[in-house]
Amino acid sequence: MMHTRHLQPFPFFLALFAALALQSCDDTKTSTTQPNAHTLPAGLLSATEPTGALKVLDMRKSAPAAGSRVAVIGRIGGSRAPFISSKAIFTIVDPTLKSCVEMGDDDHCPRPWDYCCEGKSVISAAMASIEVVGTDGKPLPFALDASGDLKPLMLVAVEGTLASSEGNAFVVRADHIYKFPNDPLAPHIK
Repeated sequence: MMHTRHLQPFPFFLALFAALALQSCDDTKTSTTQPNAHTLPAGLLSATEPTGALKVLDMRKSAPAAGSRVAVIGRIGGSRAPFISSKAIFTIVDPTLKSCVEMGDDDHCPRPWDYCCEGKSVISAAMASIEVVGTDGKPLPFALDASGDLKPLMLVAVEGTLASSEGNAFVVRADHIYKFPNDPLAPHIK
């Protein structure tokens, strides 16, 4: 005859329920204190155009020193992927450069923000990198286009601090980004 042991399930299930309830409370605490990875920092997008903003080429010619406060105007673009996928960095180009859609050739280029009709040296001379950094001074760990608020070809003015202007590098740490209303390229922004 086989003896079966009769387990008393009640204490086991009570302990399991208590453990899950405590874990659930801990999960709630951590999820409310951690920001959504795709949410732009409060105040980053500004409704006010910065005064004295210069186009990228004009800003580069004025040769501000690293650490200077700057306001620069450009179109998001300059490469196939102007937004870095894992960091809050993107590039802008001087708005005087013409994208393929401005040349009247919509079908020619599937990514008109890469300015493929321009030479690489022309693009790099007219480009600036924009970073959005956290309190540790490092770029935030998510792509700035993930929220859908910023897109390739958008005309923006970025206000912030010049981090570097050596060689071809021109890096602005953004405090505020202004999106121009009534942008003539708005119909081409996807």
